[in-house]
Amino acid sequence: MVSSKIPDPLEMWRSALTRMEATVNEMFARQVSSSPQIAKVLDRSTKVTLGLQHVTDKAHAKALARLELPSRSEVQALAAAVQRVEDKLDQLMPATASRPARPPRTRRPAPVAAVATLALDGVKPAQAPKTANAPARQPAAEQPRKGA
Repeated sequence: MVSSKIPDPLEMWRSALTRMEATVNEMFARQVSSSPQIAKVLDRSTKVTLGLQHVTDKAHAKALARLELPSRSEVQALAAAVQRVEDKLDQLMPATASRPARPPRTRRPAPVAAVATLALDGVKPAQAPKTANAPARQPAAEQPRKGA
């Protein structure tokens, strides 16, 4: 294992906890009877553990601040905010239709009423006069060529 010049706060925490557990286990192995002394030792060990945890948390927060990295609580708060935004978007978006999306129609058919009146007049729909909806088409010979 490669040693680093920067002390690892988590490793310090693990080693202190391991030593404390070993000491408490030895003490309980020697003195099984419950006494006020054991209560004092447990109280002290709890205070030491909480103190070490506090020191480790501060060291970890300082290391993250130096590296400009977010802490776990900041990432969790950000994830909750993103989830709230996604939920609001889901409420605003209309329900998707069951049919698949179709490409847009660029060519519009002639209105049904216009085709019916032309048929009654004896005019074929292909010879129908230009309407406001349909763009004027030129015969193929008169259309300008692309790139010309």
